[in-house]
Amino acid sequence: MRTANYFKKSNQDFILSGTPLHKELYSGDQEIHVNEHVIINDDDVFLYPATANILENLEDVFNIINYHQAWIAPKYKLKRDYYKGRHHEIIGREKKPLNKPDARLVINLPKKLVNTFNGYFSGDPVQIKHQSDDTNDDVLNDKIQAWLNDNDYADVFSEWAKQADIYGRSYLYAYFNDGALQITACSPRDTILVYDNSVVHRPLFGIRYSPDADVATATLITPKADYELVRENGKIVVTNADSDDPSVVKKSSVHTFPITPLFELAEDDERTGIFDDTMSLIDSIDDVFSAKANDISAFSDSYLVVTGQKLSPQQVEDIVTKRLINLYTEINTNFNNETPTPPDVKFLTPNPNDETQENWLNRAIDLVYQISQVVNLNDSNFGMSAQSISGVALLQRYQPMQAKARTKALKMDKALRQLFTLLFDFWGDKSLKVSDLTFEHKQSIPHNLSEEAGIITKLNGQVDDVTKLSFFSGIDNPQKAVDRLHDQEDEEAKKGDASLQQYLSDQQKQKGGVSDDANLGAGQAQNTNSAQSR
Repeated sequence: MRTANYFKKSNQDFILSGTPLHKELYSGDQEIHVNEHVIINDDDVFLYPATANILENLEDVFNIINYHQAWIAPKYKLKRDYYKGRHHEIIGREKKPLNKPDARLVINLPKKLVNTFNGYFSGDPVQIKHQSDDTNDDVLNDKIQAWLNDNDYADVFSEWAKQADIYGRSYLYAYFNDGALQITACSPRDTILVYDNSVVHRPLFGIRYSPDADVATATLITPKADYELVRENGKIVVTNADSDDPSVVKKSSVHTFPITPLFELAEDDERTGIFDDTMSLIDSIDDVFSAKANDISAFSDSYLVVTGQKLSPQQVEDIVTKRLINLYTEINTNFNNETPTPPDVKFLTPNPNDETQENWLNRAIDLVYQISQVVNLNDSNFGMSAQSISGVALLQRYQPMQAKARTKALKMDKALRQLFTLLFDFWGDKSLKVSDLTFEHKQSIPHNLSEEAGIITKLNGQVDDVTKLSFFSGIDNPQKAVDRLHDQEDEEAKKGDASLQQYLSDQQKQKGGVSDDANLGAGQAQNTNSAQSR
């Protein structure tokens, strides 16, 4: 690989977007002109003139692919290797001489950072609702949710977001399958979105290619159709064309979308992955941990040093087998009338300076989490229960990750509006507007529910019910909760009225029965008196 020697200088400098500081393997300045049409900026974004027709310049497609494969894809391969646990710096270092201990420990912090943040960001999938005064929102929202469920959107969106964490960006691709509109996440390792060179940078077209194929193949994705391209004998052929005109393709490849059906989710404007700017720290942590493992191995291989006494072969054997050393001086002077060196036995071991190493490791690991803006859930301070931590303290600990998630949510909302522009056009309903869509991102933050319940109790009689319930994190929609509470109170009131009416009716009947018995008794007594008179 052309960039193999570059990794030994600085992995971090290499994987960051834009031109590295060491440029001997790189060409160009901050903005690189691939050819007369194609430009790539310092954020590794391809730009193309809005006035140029890509179908009339198919050679530009392969120029973009060649540049991407030579200079951009190697960055993504290195990032993926580090995420999976193949850390180039520690694994590829030179072997230690003289059979010295040579541990190569990989502390896979990149995977921990990505999985922690993606679980926080995508643990609860984004809720998409349409709210307007002109449509039946309930019916439309049911239709939207059904389409999302058909596409397993929770899994697709989670993978989409995770790839953005690793590579700095990822893509969502919309396509037809048996007449249905479907979506899938695409890796930037083999997918490219090209923007126009205006100040707005509107998406013009997308490219997907097979980097490992023997024959150079590509798919050109435009709003009108997908074009399957193959380079054969120096000539570019559109394999799914009905004629020699590349703008005419088979009906199955035509989709006539209002926009390019490829949507980018950028981690940030610079397309920086979540562990890009901590790579040098991660390499150093691997190195120090490996050095500590080497020290432990060195202790087991320590040399026994015996001074002031020459050991016989039998004594050496006793030391090895019986673990016994018995040395003493039999004479007081040596041949030079000097006092001999008293016998001494000790192990020759290096000073590990363990306390300094541990302090450095703790500081370095803490810096990795600080710089990447990810909460270290294995921090000893998180050992206590969330119920014993105040809500303010919890929010403070999660605030950096919340800020990062909020920025990413804005990027995702922008891409989702592009997706629903395409979906509403596919449904053929001109009254639907993406501006009426709302996106609710509910991150997985622990809450002190006891504290929240206490706040609600203190607010009784101070504010209205909707405001009061908004302080409880377990309630998504306070207004609906209040409405349900009122409905429940009305239902209980109706049941209470029915029970009261039944009770009064029973009492009335009971009183009526007593009166009848009394009248009957009085009548019988009167008849008896009349009989006695006769």
